[in-house]
Amino acid sequence: MGEGSTPGSGSALGPVVEIASRRFALPLQCPCCGAAPDAELDVPVTRIKGREVSPTSARKLAFPYCHRCLAHVTRWQGAGVVSAGITLAGIIAGVAIALVAHVLAGLVMIVAAAAIAYGLVTHRRAQAAALCSPACPSADVAVTYYGWSGSTSSFAFRSPTYTARFAEDNTPTLANVSPVLRRLLEGHRVARLAVPTPAATMIVPPPRTAREWLTRIEGAPTRIARRHDLDNALELIQDPAERQELLRAATRAEIAPVRHKLERLAGAARAHYLDEAIAELAADNVPAELQKAVLAELEALGRS
Repeated sequence: MGEGSTPGSGSALGPVVEIASRRFALPLQCPCCGAAPDAELDVPVTRIKGREVSPTSARKLAFPYCHRCLAHVTRWQGAGVVSAGITLAGIIAGVAIALVAHVLAGLVMIVAAAAIAYGLVTHRRAQAAALCSPACPSADVAVTYYGWSGSTSSFAFRSPTYTARFAEDNTPTLANVSPVLRRLLEGHRVARLAVPTPAATMIVPPPRTAREWLTRIEGAPTRIARRHDLDNALELIQDPAERQELLRAATRAEIAPVRHKLERLAGAARAHYLDEAIAELAADNVPAELQKAVLAELEALGRS
């Protein structure tokens, strides 16, 4: 697979990062600007020549994002949608005019629509770029997800720093590491070691109790934050009853939007939506114990 390309947003993708697993760790920072995330963005799978995507691959995966970067991504991508709509409408109108009036008049309509669409997309994308912080590598989405091939999950990022941190967080399952990625990881390691260690002694707080973890899980602002907290809690909490309580809280939160939609569906539509929810969860980047618990709940809903 190639090292990335520039899709017209002004910033090339970095080296491809391949993970020999369907589950992977996510640095809790915005992959665009590096700020603390307070939102998330669903990134759809991108199909490219030379990489076969498994039929069981997730169709999209959620990544942490900050609201500022989410705003400029939404504006950037919305500009393309509006532009395409104007162009299509112009072509349809132009063909109709050419058929009922004059071919030249139809061509003029098509050219005018294309010019308006180009001007609009240029203006709206300039507005999107103006929303970026100096740390943003691009106004477009900073993450590309190439899907699950059957042996690896593959990604590319626009931020070199996020690329290195993502790869470091998933070191045990890194696969097919390219020379470019290897150099990036080494440079990131050297830069991190060069940062002076604070002279003051850090005070390490006591580990959180199960009740404190429960509060964090129930109050998590996003799915990613909730899953991250649950994963960390289950590594530290050993009491079986407390672990089950944490799992139940996370499961309730995962199931809530599915239940809400199921209440408005019936018959075949309800069954179809539930099957899609089960397939999506099975392919998602979810901690194993949580995935098992949520799948059990979804299957129970199917039998009810």
